[in-house]
Amino acid sequence: MYECFHCGCRAVIWDFDFSFDDCGYEGDGIVHFCHCSNCGAEIEYRIPLDDEETEKEDEQDECVD
Repeated sequence: MYECFHCGCRAVIWDFDFSFDDCGYEGDGIVHFCHCSNCGAEIEYRIPLDDEETEKEDEQDECVD
């Protein structure tokens, strides 16, 4: 669960998702909209879907024995 950046409460609730294109942003990605049920703050997370970045994250996530 996400923590509200405004009040610090762990009461952030997901509302909906849109593509970057839907929101007028360049590139590929998801815009994740939430709100805090404690203070009412509206929160927007931008999650880019960059192939190079995804590959780097995948490499970092691999476990080495």
